[in-house]
Amino acid sequence: MFHRPLVPLLLSFAGGIVFSHSLLPPCARADLFLFFAISLSLLAACILPTRLTCCALSLTFFLTGILLGRPAIESSLLALSKTHEKLTLEGVLLESPKMLPGEMARVRVHVSGVIDGKHIQGVSEDIRLTIYGHTPGLKTGVRIRFPARVRPFRNFENPGRYDYVSAMKSKGLSCTAYVSDGRRVVPMGRGDLPFHLNAVEALRKPLRHLFEQQLDPRNSALYKALILGERQWITPDLRDLFNRTGLGHILAVSGLHIGLVALISFFFFKTVLLRAHGLILRVDVRKMTALMTCIPVIGYTLLAGFQISSQRAMIMGLAFLGSFVLGREKEVWSTLALAGLIILFLNPDAMFSISFQLSFVAVAGILLLTPFFLSLLPNRQGEGDTKTHVVRRILLYFAGLMAVTVSATLFLLPITALYFHRISLVSVPANMTVVPILAFWVIPSGLLCAVTLPFSTAISSMFLHFGTWGLDLMMAVATFWADIPWASIRVIIPTLFEISLFYALLLSLFFLKKTRWARVGLVAVLILIGTDVGYWVHWVNFKQTLRVTFLDVGKGNAALVEFPGGKRMIIDGGGFSSGRFDVGEMVVAPYLWRSKIMKVDYLVLSHPQSDHMNGLRFIATHFDPKEFWFSGDIVDTPSFQELLRIVETKGIRSSIAS
Repeated sequence: MFHRPLVPLLLSFAGGIVFSHSLLPPCARADLFLFFAISLSLLAACILPTRLTCCALSLTFFLTGILLGRPAIESSLLALSKTHEKLTLEGVLLESPKMLPGEMARVRVHVSGVIDGKHIQGVSEDIRLTIYGHTPGLKTGVRIRFPARVRPFRNFENPGRYDYVSAMKSKGLSCTAYVSDGRRVVPMGRGDLPFHLNAVEALRKPLRHLFEQQLDPRNSALYKALILGERQWITPDLRDLFNRTGLGHILAVSGLHIGLVALISFFFFKTVLLRAHGLILRVDVRKMTALMTCIPVIGYTLLAGFQISSQRAMIMGLAFLGSFVLGREKEVWSTLALAGLIILFLNPDAMFSISFQLSFVAVAGILLLTPFFLSLLPNRQGEGDTKTHVVRRILLYFAGLMAVTVSATLFLLPITALYFHRISLVSVPANMTVVPILAFWVIPSGLLCAVTLPFSTAISSMFLHFGTWGLDLMMAVATFWADIPWASIRVIIPTLFEISLFYALLLSLFFLKKTRWARVGLVAVLILIGTDVGYWVHWVNFKQTLRVTFLDVGKGNAALVEFPGGKRMIIDGGGFSSGRFDVGEMVVAPYLWRSKIMKVDYLVLSHPQSDHMNGLRFIATHFDPKEFWFSGDIVDTPSFQELLRIVETKGIRSSIAS
């Protein structure tokens, strides 16, 4: 693989971004030094012997990654918020508000000015705005003025925590702002969206209205996610169903959806062109087909809101189509590396986004492992009548789909465990049964609905309702897999070292018959895995020291007590009064899983207030405690009553601590 120069260049560039992000603070002088060093290394690449050119280019890309990946200077809004308790901001809504429980809404706003008396100080930043109560009816493209408290994004600083700050930064958001009362948000008419966003909204608005008018809330939410890329309408229960079955990836318009559109469009255009016999003699049909396929790929990306995840998928799709045009379609690794370089050059922060990592790791797994699994199939050549040939082709299609699904699922296992703390045991059959319905029924019908809507609402509605039948079937199949009791399991969170061991083991097994060094590597990896397992088993279950860890859960309290011999106690679980954010699931449990703890023995509640109590519900449900101790205070709140129901249902012994 390393004789393909784009692959090491991508690795060097990505390594520079990670190095810069992790170790280097913002500094203008450092930028000048890096620019000078890049110039020297590029000059060296031009004059050094051929054998050293690759090394010099790798250094150039590494330094470029450091330069482009350097932390940005603090946002202007955050700097201004230090001198003002509140800021009066003016900006344009970039998306429809996501409605939250308790008359709350969350929306992305492009802030263009800060109002100070009669003066407007110009800024240009995207922020996440949360509106509490009396949410006004706002739509995409509306200009608003509002007083808000501006705050930086904040992580819960516990090992194993979700890096919320990097996730928001990768989405292009600089900070978060809060409006205490929606009546203070003043609509000011139509705002000035960028040209591409205006075009996108012109396409999406009538289609969104059609979904809302003709579909029930569930199907409307699903079609908005699948076609328009608007996931804010997906309910938590619906999202959990997809996560349990390993189908969560289909809710985001990304590589799968763009790839399906490209595949269907490619075969459609190829079939049409092959019927034009005169054209076949004058042009290369494959290259012409690839060029034509770029149009629906770009169009679908625009229709899906031109969001960051769909932009990355579009770049990957266009890169692979470009390889057909250039006659280099067999250089799949180089094409993947080129797509990665383009994406990271345009947005270095994409390196730290979950969608980027999942997309590229999945594609790498498919490219690496699928040929191996396909080689295990029986000889695909054979003779027989037409009926036998058709059956064989159908079986080979499903065998290929299984090979792709298993390859992606297997290669993504440690990434899935790292970010989602859950592995679906029905992921392979669920994807094999749901993805074909999605690919050949639901998405094509939705796109035909979008294409025909400007010409005929009746025809568009016909395609929409036809697609809804497929959507109902898809959901019935997904629900079947989700209802299996063991559909998914919670797992421990691997460390970076353990993730490296997993891929080293996988690659050692893959190359076992190809090189003798793989055998040495396999033995070394197995020894390291055994050592790692032994260390954690001793640390979790047999250490003879008392350890108390106070967790960062925001305003409330939570502590983990680890007794000599392996007994564990959770004292309080943190929480928020709104109940929208489950501290137990999102903060306390990830720390336990990161510490390789899957079970606690005692739950202790000091007093039944939300900032001490709400996080215990998830722990009581998923960590099998034996005893629950509390003060004896009983309050008639839904959260406390739910906690008591969980304790009773799980058979946890309840005691009043004196």
